[in-house]
Amino acid sequence: MSAKELLTRLWSDYQRERRSHLDEKAFEVLVRAFPALLVAQADGFTDTSEMQRLQEIIAFLRQKEGIALDTFDWRAELRYLAIDSDFWRGRFLEVLRALLRDNPDLNREQAEFLFATAAASTGDIVQNLLLRIKKTESLEKETVKLISEKEEQEIHRLSTELALSAEAIAYLRALLNQAHA
Repeated sequence: MSAKELLTRLWSDYQRERRSHLDEKAFEVLVRAFPALLVAQADGFTDTSEMQRLQEIIAFLRQKEGIALDTFDWRAELRYLAIDSDFWRGRFLEVLRALLRDNPDLNREQAEFLFATAAASTGDIVQNLLLRIKKTESLEKETVKLISEKEEQEIHRLSTELALSAEAIAYLRALLNQAHA
């Protein structure tokens, strides 16, 4: 089955389950942003920085695809997907895997989304605040990690589940290594 057919079927099921009024192109934006949402949730809490990064990803995709919807609608869809991510995970990732297969240029984009979401927050409130005000000398050098272990594990899991291209995985690995340098 083609990526387009899989997307249409998932969109139809989502509309029925969610009673959503997103058109299919807007729904594709949600599918493409979904792995970033999973990374944001990986450490058990989606904080303000991660939510802001998700909104930036959505805004980027909306602009790229020429979709005009206000931010409130996207936040509601993201909240719904965050709550029901276990229910939708397999199906969304199946469709995105097909989209990546049919559009190889989207692989690097996914790698960037995964990294950017993980790097938005350390998963530790104190570290986040100190990093924002550039007072990391207050923390032991070893304790400052830009990306939590759980987020990094989720990134690796998603890379496999999405069958990201070798180039995208190498790019993602370089970004992760840079974050831990």
